[in-house]
Amino acid sequence: MRTKELLETDLAKAQSLGLNVKPNVLVDSGGENVNQVVMESLVKSKLILLTIAQIDIEQSNSMVEMLFHRMKQLYLYTIVLSNFESLVKGADFYLHESNTRIPHSALKGATPEEVITGKWPEDRITELKEKIVAARKLRLEANRAVRCTPCLA
Repeated sequence: MRTKELLETDLAKAQSLGLNVKPNVLVDSGGENVNQVVMESLVKSKLILLTIAQIDIEQSNSMVEMLFHRMKQLYLYTIVLSNFESLVKGADFYLHESNTRIPHSALKGATPEEVITGKWPEDRITELKEKIVAARKLRLEANRAVRCTPCLA
């Protein structure tokens, strides 16, 4: 039931971003993902496509699992989670930051939202590459300018 609610919330978010696509949701074969409620209300009504990792495709859903691992290790385990509402609030915060503010190297420095909405054009990628080269050059110059002082030992 919660999976259905989460997917419906995500569909509404996609529409609010102006995305009128039918998402292909990659899941594992767990009962929380593959069940009558999800199948009847979302898959059969053609609101989403459901791809089951290692059944419909050879690949695993390890990228999704890594996202959840990072969320737990880097954020959720560091805050007080006294009840279910605080867990939901913490997960929502982390996922929002991950999707809208934290750049991803696999996306060439863009956030997932920038890629999905087309707000990460090629000129921004080029600009980022130029800034990386310039920053490296400044670091090299700063490191070379430092004079080694004799050890006092």
